[in-house]
Amino acid sequence: MAEKQAIADPAARRVIGRVLGVGIIAAAAIMVVVALIQWEIRPQTDDATVRANFVGIAPQVNGHIVELYVHDNQLVKEGDLLFLIDPRPYKIALERARAALALTHKEVDGLKNSAVTAVAGVSKAEAQLNASAADITRREMDPVVADAEIARLEAQFQHADEHLKRIEPLLPLQFVTTDKVEEARTQRASAFAALNEARARKNAAVATLAATRAQHTATEAALRQARSQRASADDAIGQYEGSNARIAAAEAAVHSAELDLSYCEIRAPFTGLVVNMNISNGAFARAGAEVFTLVDTRTWYVVANFRETQLRHIPANAAADLYLQSQPSKHFRGTVVGLGWAVLPENGTSVNGLPRVERSLDWIRLAARFPVRIRVDNPDDSFRIGASAVATVQGSRKGS
Repeated sequence: MAEKQAIADPAARRVIGRVLGVGIIAAAAIMVVVALIQWEIRPQTDDATVRANFVGIAPQVNGHIVELYVHDNQLVKEGDLLFLIDPRPYKIALERARAALALTHKEVDGLKNSAVTAVAGVSKAEAQLNASAADITRREMDPVVADAEIARLEAQFQHADEHLKRIEPLLPLQFVTTDKVEEARTQRASAFAALNEARARKNAAVATLAATRAQHTATEAALRQARSQRASADDAIGQYEGSNARIAAAEAAVHSAELDLSYCEIRAPFTGLVVNMNISNGAFARAGAEVFTLVDTRTWYVVANFRETQLRHIPANAAADLYLQSQPSKHFRGTVVGLGWAVLPENGTSVNGLPRVERSLDWIRLAARFPVRIRVDNPDDSFRIGASAVATVQGSRKGS
C-alpha cells in the first residue's frame, strides 16, 4: 500500500523520471564513447571485394587446337599442358630449315677450299700489321714518358735555380757558408744536365716512332694488296668477324623453327584456375589472342574501400578480420599490404594543363574512399574474384 502511494505521489514520479532520464543519457554517452573507440582502433567497411592476379592465356603461334587438356574452372599446376596447337606445319618448317642449313654448310666448305691460299696471305699480312701496330703502341709511350720526365726535371731544375738565387745574395752577408752555395750550384748544374739528357732521349724516341710508323704504312699497303686478292672469295663465302654470315642465318632459321614448334604446346605459367573457357577442339587460335583466363590462386586479396578519414588508423602490415558474404559465419585472417594513393577525382581535374573547378557549391562534402589491399592469410576454395566481403582492420601492426 505504501509503494502504491509513493508511485501515486507526483513528486516521487518526477524523481524517478529524472533518474531514468539521467540513466538513459549516461548509457547513450557510454555507447557513443565505445563506438568512437571502435571507430578509431577497428576501421570497418562492407565495400570490399575479393581479388586475385590473373593473366590471359594466348598462344604465340597460329593454328588449330588439336588437343584440349583442361576444362572450365579446372585447377592446374605450374607447367601443366593446357592445349596443343597442330604441330605438323611447324615440323615441316623445321625440317626445311635443317635441310637448308646442311646445304649452306656444303656450299661454304667448297668456297673455303678455293680461298685457302688467299686467306693464308691475308693472315700473314695481318700478323705483320698487328706486330707493327703493337710496336707503334709501345713506342708511342716513349715520348709520353719522356715528356713526364722532362716536366719532372724542369721542376727540379727550377727549384734548384730558385734555391741558388735565394742563397747567393746571402753569402756576402755571411748568412750562409760557401759550401752551401757551392752545393746549390752543383745541384743546379746536375739538374740542368739531366734535363738536357731527357730532352735528347725524347728527340730520339720521336725519331724512332716516325720510322716505326713509316714501316707500319708499308705493312698496311701489303695487307691491302692481300685483301684485294681475297675480296672476291670472302664475298662468296660470307665470312664476317670470325663467323660465317650465311651459316649463321641458316642456323637462326633452324632456331626460329624450333621455337615455333615448341610454342605449339601451351603450358600453365603458374598454379591457378582456368576460367572463361569457351572453346573446343578444332578452334583456330591466333597468336596474341586470349583463349581463356588463368587466375593465380596462390595469393588472394581483399580490396576494401575505406573513407579517407579512416586511413590514418590503418598502418601497413596491420592484421585484418575478413568475412565473405557467401560465408558470413566463417572468419578469415588477413594482412594489410598497401594503401591506395590515387583515385579519380569527380571534379578539379586538369583540362589542357588547367584545373577545372565546377561552378557549384556542395553543402555536404562526402569523404572520398581509397582502396586498401589486404592479403588473405588463410584462403579456402570459397574465394572467387569479385565476391563481396567485409573487412575490419585491427589498427595495429602484427607482432606489436
